[in-house]
Amino acid sequence: MSALDDLKTDLAKLRDEAKVQVHLGTMETKQEWEEIEAKWNRFVAEAGLHKSGEGIKAALQSLGNELRAAYQRLKQAI
Repeated sequence: MSALDDLKTDLAKLRDEAKVQVHLGTMETKQEWEEIEAKWNRFVAEAGLHKSGEGIKAALQSLGNELRAAYQRLKQAI
């Protein structure tokens, strides 16, 4: 599990705990909750991009290897 996954797990737990408190809280607390929820949604979205970024990196590496092999074959054919 990566540090980002650990952070996400910890934040999710804190979020659940805070959600209960907000339900019992004041209007000011609920407004702050809404602001924090917007940040949470951004964090989750960007954490997902991190994972897809790793997939993109692997795909680019594979493509680079294919290109290298193709260039080497072309060079030998000439």
